[in-house]
Amino acid sequence: MHPVRPRLPALAPRLPGNSPPVVERPSVKEHTEQEWLAQKDLIEKLYIGDNRKLNEIMALMETKYGFAATEQMYKKRFKKWNIRKRAYRKSPGETTLPSPSSTTSSSTDLKHDDDVEEVPRTMTPTVTGLDLVPNPSFKPLADLELILNGVLSWSSGKLETYRIASDPMSQYLATPNQPPIQDSRTMYRTFELVFDLWSYGKGDLAGMAARKGFYVLEFVLTEDHPDLLWHILDTIYDMIDRGHLQLLGMFIRHALVLSRQRFPANHPLIRILQQLLACDYQTEDGRQFICYLLRQAWLRNVDLLAEYIKLSAPQEFWLYEQLIWDGRTKLRRNNGLANRREIMYEALENLGHHEVPVPSDDNVEKLRVDALMLEFTQMDLDDKEKAEQMALDLLDITQYETGALSNARFHAYARKMLARLCESREAWDQVEQNLKYAIHMREAAHGTTTNLRVIRDMWVLAAYYNKVGKIDDALRVAQDAITRAQQYLHDIPG
Repeated sequence: MHPVRPRLPALAPRLPGNSPPVVERPSVKEHTEQEWLAQKDLIEKLYIGDNRKLNEIMALMETKYGFAATEQMYKKRFKKWNIRKRAYRKSPGETTLPSPSSTTSSSTDLKHDDDVEEVPRTMTPTVTGLDLVPNPSFKPLADLELILNGVLSWSSGKLETYRIASDPMSQYLATPNQPPIQDSRTMYRTFELVFDLWSYGKGDLAGMAARKGFYVLEFVLTEDHPDLLWHILDTIYDMIDRGHLQLLGMFIRHALVLSRQRFPANHPLIRILQQLLACDYQTEDGRQFICYLLRQAWLRNVDLLAEYIKLSAPQEFWLYEQLIWDGRTKLRRNNGLANRREIMYEALENLGHHEVPVPSDDNVEKLRVDALMLEFTQMDLDDKEKAEQMALDLLDITQYETGALSNARFHAYARKMLARLCESREAWDQVEQNLKYAIHMREAAHGTTTNLRVIRDMWVLAAYYNKVGKIDDALRVAQDAITRAQQYLHDIPG
């Protein structure tokens, strides 16, 4: 018998009032020539060396160094000092950070395989403008440098030490019908289920899913693998975006308590969670700043990993999957990988050189390479013709249902990618056929009809039916997905 569930209103999306924070700010004044010259090297380092944006520099100089000045004052100094960025110095994605209204496709659009398929969001209020650069007059906490430095410390440490150990995706692909509970993707997808169920008005089930997400988090934090931090930050970002602020507070506090039990006090994850807990979630400016901060952290991580990817070894799939697979989550979209086309293709091709052409239990790594190449080609480069051929090739080598379970998983992925391509040319019958077959192959791969990925694919099929006006079919598939979610959640531990 399950214990009494907590009252659902504690988990419901709720946006607090937008009363501005009361902060003490250094006064803006006309600084002397000597005062400006004393800061010149630091400002130039932040702007050119670190490739910071002006309003980020203004916030940092004000909060960390007590040097407050207006945008026009800075621009005047840049002109006088002849400081300007060349076009090639700009990092990908650092032009204009899009708002959720521009980055989130219509709820009925077909999404790619991992982590980003949307369902109709009829119930959940959305926080607007999360990716907008915050108003320079809003005083951020000292978490700006601490979080950015913490993320770089995390990634650098993983690049140095995580060279041979098996990554979670390898464990998952080895037994897709029994995915390891310590895989942080499982945690992320469980909280996605919370949002999806809430959007369909199933608050009671959403509360159960949240409880399961917290349970999975305890296992996730037992393994200090490269993906751990980013799936936690993805979850935090999505909770802010969808307005689940009370759930967010519970999540950060619980993750911090567990992290302190498992890791040393100076561990980067603990320091990052401590700073995020101290952030302002009660105002629009505060929420904008947090999401801007997380976005900056990801873009710096992209730069670091993209540089390292030239020298990476074949076993370091986690590095590619962070950039390509998980690069579709809301936090990580539009990361500029298309600008690194030659490097990425060369690196991916090098990964596949040691593989054998016959699909088998020993050929999982080749399927991973093929899928990563397809993902990068279709989602980053938008080369539809080349992507379609890759998808058909992947279907060809994974078509045998008697093969390894991983074959069925990658076959389902190829079907999903073909469905997107068919949608782009409005071949609606083929879209439906590919989506239905993808669900069938997902069920085969996972050995169950209630796996999180199976349920997620059903939301996508329901969204497709909505888009083409097949409302009865959409309702039927959505209800089927809800029933399967209920079955998935029935064994929540007490």
